[in-house]
Amino acid sequence: MIVFALGLVTLVSPLTAAVLAAAPVRHAGVASGVNNAVARASSLLAVAALPAVVGLSGDDYLHPSTMTVGYHAALLWCAGLLAAGGLISWVGLG
Repeated sequence: MIVFALGLVTLVSPLTAAVLAAAPVRHAGVASGVNNAVARASSLLAVAALPAVVGLSGDDYLHPSTMTVGYHAALLWCAGLLAAGGLISWVGLG
């Protein structure tokens, strides 16, 4: 939980600051709204897509061992995507 909290602190605040700094002051509300909408939509998409990506479907949810394997695979996918996003941001914003 501490690692998750540290990740949020190091990623969410700078992202919001960058979005708001890139927009003209008169559009700060719209920029903030778009930033929040994209964040929520991407979270929902991740929740919907990750089970399919790691191969979970149908009755797999009834088997704890299958769920555990799928959960671990989903965490690895998330970590890899986060690392890729960090590298892309480093190069793109650097």
